[in-house]
Amino acid sequence: MKKIISTAILATLVLVIYPVAAQASMRCTNGIISGGETTFEVLHKCGEPDSKEKISPALGSDGKAMNESVTVENWVYGPSNGMYRMLKFIDGTLVKIESRRM
Repeated sequence: MKKIISTAILATLVLVIYPVAAQASMRCTNGIISGGETTFEVLHKCGEPDSKEKISPALGSDGKAMNESVTVENWVYGPSNGMYRMLKFIDGTLVKIESRRM
């Protein structure tokens, strides 16, 4: 009995210490998108966003991208029924999906 209780406590602690991150997703006309997809895949499934912002990597004095610099794109779809969906890409890969009523 003590072994079962100890195992249950250990399992609970592991779940608390290492929470599983929920992966956001978004339904589009041609499929469902989620983190890790490319801009090409998202465009194919969702079409052009209502607005786009592109932040280019920082450039050094030689005109080349500095080490560790990335291209960030922010896309917004909506409003659709009062909901805006904001997507963030880093170097062409979807890293964040956020939905918000405004």
